[in-house]
Amino acid sequence: MRENFNKTIRQNRIYLSVLLYPLWTIYLSFKHFRMPQAKNLFWLFCCFLGLIHIYSPDMMVDEFDGYRIVEQFISFHQNTLSFDEFLSLFYQEDGMFVDLYLPVITYFLSIVTGNPRFLFFVFALIFGFFFSRNIWFVLEKFPSTIGLPLVVITIYYILICPIWIIDGGRMGTAIQVFVFGALPYLYNSDKSKLIWCIASLFIHFSMFLPLAILLVYYFVPKSVYLLLSFYILSIFIMNLNLEVVRDLLSSYLPSFLLRRVDWYTNESYAQHYMEAKSNLNFYVEGSKLTVRWVVTVLFLVSGILGNKIIHANEALKRFFCFSLFIYSIANIISFIPSAGRFIPLSQMFAFVSFLIFHIFYKQGKIKKKEINFVFNTVPALILFPIIYSLRVGCDYYGISLFLNPVAALFVDDNQPIIHFFKSIF
Repeated sequence: MRENFNKTIRQNRIYLSVLLYPLWTIYLSFKHFRMPQAKNLFWLFCCFLGLIHIYSPDMMVDEFDGYRIVEQFISFHQNTLSFDEFLSLFYQEDGMFVDLYLPVITYFLSIVTGNPRFLFFVFALIFGFFFSRNIWFVLEKFPSTIGLPLVVITIYYILICPIWIIDGGRMGTAIQVFVFGALPYLYNSDKSKLIWCIASLFIHFSMFLPLAILLVYYFVPKSVYLLLSFYILSIFIMNLNLEVVRDLLSSYLPSFLLRRVDWYTNESYAQHYMEAKSNLNFYVEGSKLTVRWVVTVLFLVSGILGNKIIHANEALKRFFCFSLFIYSIANIISFIPSAGRFIPLSQMFAFVSFLIFHIFYKQGKIKKKEINFVFNTVPALILFPIIYSLRVGCDYYGISLFLNPVAALFVDDNQPIIHFFKSIF
């Protein structure tokens, strides 16, 4: 009994680290990732990041969704709507909202407070739960001996859809929720988790597409070579007529979604999107291009040279084939402005596939020097995208990152830490 009591005390001390120094918490959660509390420690760290989230870095209010979300939140707080008035904003042709997640949270929280810190805390609380579980889905499969390639691929997987993406409010959370449901379904054939894939629809309306892909995949032949061919073909499909796509979608979608479809597929939006894209720094596009080629190389090497390994493990085969299928669809529709948002979702499945393949390969009897070479060298290329992603994260946190939650509440922190680093270098 005393032993259990001491164990409880040790566990509570670990959780107290979040209140004392959150940065130490993230170190503990990954250093002792096999510990039962590790995923919850990381979840709590995500909540802390939500509390100190800077929603308008450099006051670039036109460039960040977070600022517009806060404006809506404060508007709800200052101009209290009745519940009936709030409901009237949904699912109408001229309605303000087509999703439930963001407006429901902002409306009900605005009744209690108008402080944006608590809004992003709630966003991080929800996002962090699914985020932590999706990370530990991979970590729980790690072998006893962990090599550097496995670590690098995992770090990039974590940064594909990171915590600071809560600035957009909806899409990042929808991706994490969808992945949370799809991972056990694909790997363990756990159909009960599909409810989470359906739930993602209420967070962001565009999740109907990956949900449709998941349903169609059930009927797709699970041939690695066939789906690899489809993936290669998708790379060469560069342009389609936006007007044709818009007319097709308009024929089948419900009326309350048509306004969004018209917005995302009209020519003026496409021109604005391309102009914004052309203004990006070279390292932004360079990072995307690097990941694209890393994914292609790892798909080809795993699918061709490691075909026997994939077919020897049914769970890996299901996962690998779905990754090829959804990534191919994402490539094909990427010509549509904003459809590139499905690339991160596809990347999450792709990198989980590479991780699982690498783990099975290391533990199996089949050894090929070409596979060894590729998995020992190619992951080094994604160090650049990893650094770039961390650089983006520096825009959303200030000096409060180095404090604890209590102290952070008394600090008016709107200066990203990237300013500090720039002042040094």
